[in-house]
Amino acid sequence: MSAAVLDNYLRSLINLFFKILPLKESGERSLETYMKSLQAELLGCNALVEAIHDDSMFLSLASILQYLIDNPDCDVVFVRREVFRAISICNKLREKYAVPQEV
Repeated sequence: MSAAVLDNYLRSLINLFFKILPLKESGERSLETYMKSLQAELLGCNALVEAIHDDSMFLSLASILQYLIDNPDCDVVFVRREVFRAISICNKLREKYAVPQEV
């Protein structure tokens, strides 16, 4: 997976995680289905796992998502904090693997 493709994917992953917030805030019944779909995509992308060299930050993303799926009664404040934590991890992964480093 090229750095450009990885960068684009991680950027889209940020948006996919962010979408959890309005779904939670509005009480959308499809939130669990959406998160399970996101989880399947995240875990099914072997090229992503290989590109980031099994970085533990990827496990953190999967764990955050799993917790949110397993605990649907979390309040909005908690979900917001975890979504922004996931977004921060995506940005760190981008910086580490996808964004060219200036010398």
